Amino acid sequence: MSDHRILLIENPASLSVDLGRLRIRRDGFDDSFVPPKDIAVLCLHHHTIQISVQALRVLAEAGASVMVTDEVHHPCAWLLPQVGNGDLVRRLRQQIVLDTSAARDRLWQAIVQARLNTQAANLRVLNRKGALRLERLAKEVQPADKTKCEGQGAKHYWAYLFDGDFKREKQGAEDALNARLNFGYAVLRSMVARSLVMAGLNPALGLGHSNMENPFNLADDFIEPYRFVVERHVALGQFGEFDGKARKEILSFIEKEIKLNGAGYRLPAAINESIASFVRVLDGRAEQLHLPQDALLQRDEDESWA
Repeated sequence: MSDHRILLIENPASLSVDLGRLRIRRDGFDDSFVPPKDIAVLCLHHHTIQISVQALRVLAEAGASVMVTDEVHHPCAWLLPQVGNGDLVRRLRQQIVLDTSAARDRLWQAIVQARLNTQAANLRVLNRKGALRLERLAKEVQPADKTKCEGQGAKHYWAYLFDGDFKREKQGAEDALNARLNFGYAVLRSMVARSLVMAGLNPALGLGHSNMENPFNLADDFIEPYRFVVERHVALGQFGEFDGKARKEILSFIEKEIKLNGAGYRLPAAINESIASFVRVLDGRAEQLHLPQDALLQRDEDESWA
């Protein structure tokens, strides 16, 4: 499974397979070739792009996911790999057992705490006010987040992260900041969903998210402690028009280094380790998730975030 590249194609192109490589053909340009194993996520961002079934199959077999966007740059479909794990039934049974256990509440508690701590770390690294309130909230989170600390933290966080009258909007947002955040989150969500599927997990069975119409509840759980990567990347960037150049710049967040368990991981590897820790919990080999935490993320002297 690749952890290397997010490949964004947003001009008319034809994608096929040539000698095991993904061939990208565009009028007026020489053909480009990319090994499928080097692709983590392929974003198809133009309505005239043509891709062969063989290319989709080769990408899936290499562990890559494919994301299709609509006319306003929002993701509207994913292709997730189903190969590479023969333990689907056992994992599904484990997830069903977990769904009715107290361990589920504790795991969601840990995810909410990690989300609050990473929000606080962002505010500190970006020299914003408000971090102390989030750090205190993180210590108050109960199993299953019964007192709704996540929601309290989100309201507080967005009030301090960006200057001016910024208002967080999800679906259909067209302003420069929200468009960048939503696009980055969509790619991050695809990476998390891909890691879950490759681990043999059913992404519909969530811990804190439980929408009956959402096939990616578990992905929406595990994206939470990693959202800070997109948010910090956006906060440190430019807020001009959300054009092709801006979209490509946003995707460079995949190159950021995450501190996890005292060691440095590139983002895809960190996500994989968090998912692997969840599998260990299901197997009874561990009790805690490996998630990003506050003190390990305060990288204000790290030029890679600048």
